[in-house]
Amino acid sequence: MLLASMLILLLLFSLIGMEIAWAIGFAAFAYMVLSQFTDSPRPFVLFAQQMITGIDGFILLAIPLFIFAGELMNVSGITQRMVAFASAFVGHLRGGLANVGVVANYIMSGVSGSALADAAATGTVLVPEMKKRGFPPAFSSAVIASAATVGPIIPPSISFVLLGAIVEVSVGRLFLGGVIPGTVMFIAMFAITWWLCRKHDYPVEPRATPRERVKASFDGFLALLAPVFVVGSIIFGIATPTEAAALAVLYTLILGLLVYRNTSLSAIVHAAGSAALATGVVMLTVATSQIFAFLAVQEKLGEILTRMLLSISNNIYVILAMVNVLMLILGMFMEILPIMLLLAPILFPLLKSMGVSEVHFGVVMVLNLMIGMITPPIGLNLFMLSTISGEGVITIFKRAIPYVIVLIAVLMLITYIPWLTLFIPDLVLPERG
Repeated sequence: MLLASMLILLLLFSLIGMEIAWAIGFAAFAYMVLSQFTDSPRPFVLFAQQMITGIDGFILLAIPLFIFAGELMNVSGITQRMVAFASAFVGHLRGGLANVGVVANYIMSGVSGSALADAAATGTVLVPEMKKRGFPPAFSSAVIASAATVGPIIPPSISFVLLGAIVEVSVGRLFLGGVIPGTVMFIAMFAITWWLCRKHDYPVEPRATPRERVKASFDGFLALLAPVFVVGSIIFGIATPTEAAALAVLYTLILGLLVYRNTSLSAIVHAAGSAALATGVVMLTVATSQIFAFLAVQEKLGEILTRMLLSISNNIYVILAMVNVLMLILGMFMEILPIMLLLAPILFPLLKSMGVSEVHFGVVMVLNLMIGMITPPIGLNLFMLSTISGEGVITIFKRAIPYVIVLIAVLMLITYIPWLTLFIPDLVLPERG
């Protein structure tokens, strides 16, 4: 009864538009209040203890650092250089600036690790330019919102850092596991953008001259090294994911201050403030989700969900399909972080007992929940691009439907062909027996 009350309150609070961190926290607090009228009251001190436990992890330090690196990337002009590089090589192809956005987000994903940050950065640069070229604003917004979903799949990834902390899986292996799936996502979105632009005869850019391409490559070379620098430090054992995040900040600062010389102290302070605000929201959600997850475990929610799934089928392929459908539905109504915090401790042990690799399912989970970033009513990428373009969220979503279909197809491919996820981690960072 208490568990049902907590879940119903969480749903109600979410539906009325309450911030997800507060919705989770109030639902958990209501559980503890109601428990005082039962034979097993929960001590209120547990609330504070579990919240502190939720954010007490060295690996979680990577989150503010990656967010800060993403903010610095924008103020130091790295975003613009990556867009210019992409435009020089693919702008003349069918799709023009639309596919420049797809390529730019693929490159950007190797630095920030955040879909929302990538959507904001590339959207701010490209959507106004696409509008000038004659692209419908709703389509322009849909392309950028969809292309940004690759951000948390290609390493580094804030989502993988969180997931590794939640279920104690190697973050390095999760990072490497996202390389091929993220590349498949990129190819699929490039192809659908090419087809849509060909169908509607959208404009293309003039072909860049060899000199212009050399200049774009030279200008963007150091910026393009950032993903190699960050991920390579983890793969070769030079740094932990948290230390690699600090190196990403240092590298971005060096580019802005010493190489490009376009980053002022006030811009750095502003970027730090924005990163602090974003981190506060994330960590508050982590903290409240910890007490919610603790109470859910105490109420045996995992066992209940496991029995429900196994009562339908014990075939692993059927169970994976049901889990994917569940996450796709939840992703429409909740943000990725609380879903991971609530479901990961339940689903990972179940699927591991059935022979599913934790790294494989970790990538499947994050990829699945990224689709929720472009589906209403809680599609954060849609809201971000709506703010940039002035188009309505539903209008943008309608133009994003082909991308949703393509991403679901990629999700099914990754779900049922584990090799695509595990090949690189097993090759570079094999599990120790």
